[in-house]
Amino acid sequence: MTALRTAIAWPNDKVYLFFDDDTYHRYDAITGSFEQGSLDVRAEWGLAGSPEAFVWWGAGTAYALTGETYVRYDQVARRVDPQCAPPNPPFSFADDWAGLPDGSDGGTNWQVGIDAAMNWGTGKLFLFKGAEYVRYDITEDQVDDGYPLPVADHWPEVFSRDLDAAVYPGGRFAYFFRGDDYQRYDVDADTVVDSGTLSSGFRLAPTPSGALVPARLLTLPQANRQMADLIRRGKLTLKSPAFVDGPSGITSPTPAQRVTVGPPTLDGIRYTNALNPAANFFDNVDQRMLLALYRLTRWINSSRPDVTELFHLGIGHGSGPSNDCHNQGRALDLSAIGGTLDGTSFNKSIKADWGQLPAPAGGGAVRISPSHDALAYGLFTTAFRFATYECEANGIGSANKWPMPRLGGSGFVIYPDYGGDPALRAAHQDHVHMQVGPTRI
Repeated sequence: MTALRTAIAWPNDKVYLFFDDDTYHRYDAITGSFEQGSLDVRAEWGLAGSPEAFVWWGAGTAYALTGETYVRYDQVARRVDPQCAPPNPPFSFADDWAGLPDGSDGGTNWQVGIDAAMNWGTGKLFLFKGAEYVRYDITEDQVDDGYPLPVADHWPEVFSRDLDAAVYPGGRFAYFFRGDDYQRYDVDADTVVDSGTLSSGFRLAPTPSGALVPARLLTLPQANRQMADLIRRGKLTLKSPAFVDGPSGITSPTPAQRVTVGPPTLDGIRYTNALNPAANFFDNVDQRMLLALYRLTRWINSSRPDVTELFHLGIGHGSGPSNDCHNQGRALDLSAIGGTLDGTSFNKSIKADWGQLPAPAGGGAVRISPSHDALAYGLFTTAFRFATYECEANGIGSANKWPMPRLGGSGFVIYPDYGGDPALRAAHQDHVHMQVGPTRI
């Protein structure tokens, strides 16, 4: 029997299991069912064979990892990035994955290969090797401080060592594999809830369509079904229209309806209107933007500090014409982030802690820095990078292309150090603007 080598969830509602004979199986994440097996990795993916780990990065990009090297994979072109393809050599783990332990302290050398990797949908990857794991931040492109840690201490009931694969298709469940065995992990309950063997008919739990699709590319029906899933899981509550679940799925709201969320809390984080803090709802929100708002709470609270509140200058309304993204409920003006760090409350304002900072020495383009204010820098750069991955970045919809904009550049995410139109930069000294869809339709 061939052995499982790795697994990956793809933003086409499919999950792929790769085996050591260079074949793969395809599963449908929407129904959970097996679709087709023993397909040729080389012919279908253009890879040299089944990688040791394969992880979805986001923004149209994945990474196939084998031994000390990796290749970047282009989702749209469905090919290995030409920079990594022969006659060019693959990229080096040691050179490009910052913070991976090299074993010089007597511990494990992670730079010579890993066992499994998965994208947690929070701006973080989890990489596993032996009995340990690290959390890798795609915002900072480095391993988070304090890792590696023991799997057994931090992943309740998961195989404690020597994983073959791990995969998260979005939604409520993730999967861990070792040998012929698998475990289904409940993300909400933070524990294993089911287990079995691949050979006895492995199936996925159904996941709403578009779980890995950026908010900017979601269709209205996809956003509607994902919103319903979040309501059922207790992640948010609609004030209007009334949420009505029918025998075959949600019947209200319809996909095209804008919604009112009340209380204005998504997965435990409150969206507070800085202009009207007492408001206990936000309204007129496009359902695709609602998914972006939910996903932002997962990104911003994926590691220390403990974020409890996101302040904004507008969700669902603006001062422009009726066809403007704000008035159509497709934009967020994020103005501050609040929470606690080691038991001490904080409130970091984009105006005070970014927009009013002096110009950097040496004529640099970006004023915030970890040396000046590590907390503000971490929060604001995470929000910025989130927006480039989930909202409009350097184009509209499918026109967005890798690589995503970096701080100091231009595009559709607008902020105090915006490098595009000076008038837009001047108007965004107190908030970060992010949107889904065109500015006006």
